[in-house]
Amino acid sequence: MAKNERFLTVDIGATSIKLGEFEIDAVGQLCMTVFAYREYEEELSEETRMGVVEGVLRQMLMESGVKARRTLVSLSGQSALLRFGRIANMKNDKKQIRQLAEFEAKRNLPFALEDICLDYQLIASNEQSEDDNTLDVMSVVLKRDLVEQFTQAIRNVGLRPLLIDLAPVACYNSARANGIGENGSSLVVSIGGRSTNLLFIEGDRFFARSIPIAGYSITQQIAKEFGIGLPEAEELKRHHGFVDLGKDTNVEGTSEAAAHIAKIIRNVMSRLHGEVSRSINIYRSTQGGSTPTTIYLTGGSSILTYCDVFFSQKFDLKAEYFNPLTVISLAPSIDREQLSSVAHMFSEVIGLAVRYVRPCPVEINLLPRKVMRQQRLSSKKPYFVAAMLCLVAMMFVVQQGAKQAAAESKLRADKYTEVRNKLEPQFKTITGAISDAESAVSAVTTLNNFMLERTKWPLIIEEIFRAKPANVWIDNITPIMGNIAQVVESTVVVDTSGAGNGMGGDMMDMGMSASMEMDMGGMGGMGSGTQAISQMAIAGFDISAHTLAPKGIGMGVDPVLPPEPDYPFEVPEGESTSESSDATAEGEEGDGTEDGAPQGPKLFDQSGESLFVRNLQKSRLFSSDSSFTAMKTRRKSDFFDNGSDFDIQVKLEIPLEAFPWNFGSSSMGGRGAGMGMGMGESAGRTSRRRRGRN
Repeated sequence: MAKNERFLTVDIGATSIKLGEFEIDAVGQLCMTVFAYREYEEELSEETRMGVVEGVLRQMLMESGVKARRTLVSLSGQSALLRFGRIANMKNDKKQIRQLAEFEAKRNLPFALEDICLDYQLIASNEQSEDDNTLDVMSVVLKRDLVEQFTQAIRNVGLRPLLIDLAPVACYNSARANGIGENGSSLVVSIGGRSTNLLFIEGDRFFARSIPIAGYSITQQIAKEFGIGLPEAEELKRHHGFVDLGKDTNVEGTSEAAAHIAKIIRNVMSRLHGEVSRSINIYRSTQGGSTPTTIYLTGGSSILTYCDVFFSQKFDLKAEYFNPLTVISLAPSIDREQLSSVAHMFSEVIGLAVRYVRPCPVEINLLPRKVMRQQRLSSKKPYFVAAMLCLVAMMFVVQQGAKQAAAESKLRADKYTEVRNKLEPQFKTITGAISDAESAVSAVTTLNNFMLERTKWPLIIEEIFRAKPANVWIDNITPIMGNIAQVVESTVVVDTSGAGNGMGGDMMDMGMSASMEMDMGGMGGMGSGTQAISQMAIAGFDISAHTLAPKGIGMGVDPVLPPEPDYPFEVPEGESTSESSDATAEGEEGDGTEDGAPQGPKLFDQSGESLFVRNLQKSRLFSSDSSFTAMKTRRKSDFFDNGSDFDIQVKLEIPLEAFPWNFGSSSMGGRGAGMGMGMGESAGRTSRRRRGRN
């Protein structure tokens, strides 16, 4: 807390306002620098309350010269509902304790929850320990519109309320700060204008009651007895009033009217005495407290003559006036004589000041949450302003840095532009050379791919002849363009008449070869022009062949084929010929018998055409699906009793295209055409050369 910090405390009573300005000196001592006291000129009502309080408070601030704006406020306990009760001890579970305390405070309230301001405080006694099953709790309830009216009045005069306290609580904190109740049970009787607050203090134990008998009750009774107005009755009470002590009262020299007023005051004080006695019994029975040993008087109406003697006689106890100023120091500018005349009414003002500088036994705050939020926001305004200034300064620094960086960037850009202009001719030369090199690489790559595509043809032919059995002669190999259809087993033609073979086969061979050479050569010729050539995919082949079956051929195991070569192009993985042959040599399971009977090696048809089909299905270049690589037709030969002619369809597993390249120039196109013719001749004439060899 900053030294020499000033703050204001204001006690808004039922009939008057008391205020004090304090500062914390260099040694941390509370020092009162200004005090003021003023009564209302008219009675407070719901319609006039805000205007009257605001007007009186504004006048007091102007006359006293108060500089502080942070304010702690206490309100009269007359309109407040003060309750003491017990709740279950939740063993330091603060959340549940708060919920129980709020429930106890809201129980049996005569107002709706949205119409009240509520706070509570746990009260710990000396005998209470952590093992107790209950906790003492005090709850305070005040109507929200009343609190908001007083708060608005305080804010309208330029003050900033920090908290709203209650007069009995502020008086209790002041009494505790002055050491009352430390050595036994004490009773503080604060007799105000409209109500009397009774505070029982016994160590940490606290109990309070508000009784609607006070100075105003005496004024009303005097006005009634004398048949006069309240202002005149108040004047008589102040100038001639004292408490009649009966036979012990010295009435010599007093007028008959004064003696009558004293008796009226005694009657009212006797009623107050009865309420105090009843409160003592309540404190002892419900709170477990002890009978007070000392009575301390405070409040505006407590200075009636013989008031202390009256309470001392009635209770047979020591009664004295409470001086709350012992815990503070007074500034040299304070009028001590004037302050001593009203010191008995400043216990609440001192209690608020003590609460500002250090923790107090009871701390409640009835300030509306809306006002709290507004004040917290207002307190942060300097930080917001500082943050905005920092942001503006940072933006300025960033802007200057950006300008400097832009200037440096421009210098570098000009330098690099000059260097670029010098190097740009060389760059264009290098770029052109790179482009030419890339074009040459592209042409070489295209040619390399084309040559690799041509290597497929001899390898495919060699793979067909690797799969061909020794007793099979190939007559013709015809490419299948586009899609390839499945061979349905039920449609395979088996012609035993021998018609359509012999020379007819040679004629078909020559016709297909010529056709293939014509088509492929023609497409090769297209390469010599500048027009684009459509790619024609080859899906497989139709193979026409004949075979002679040796005598005695029947069922047997598959023979071992030579291993497949390493292909220079990508080929799908599949079961190798050697692995298939090994499995066959070891003996695969054939058609067994039921119930797990022993089975022999699997046997196959050993005819040349069947063996040829199986060998083709084993190759990685051709499909192993018997629906695509299969026998299409089979016919008995007219020339040999043990011979047959047959057609086989083979589906390729690798992509193969017929003349897909067009190089866009007559010279390259001419070479492409030559290559195309070579491929056509290779595909069309292989069957005749092979037939001659086999």
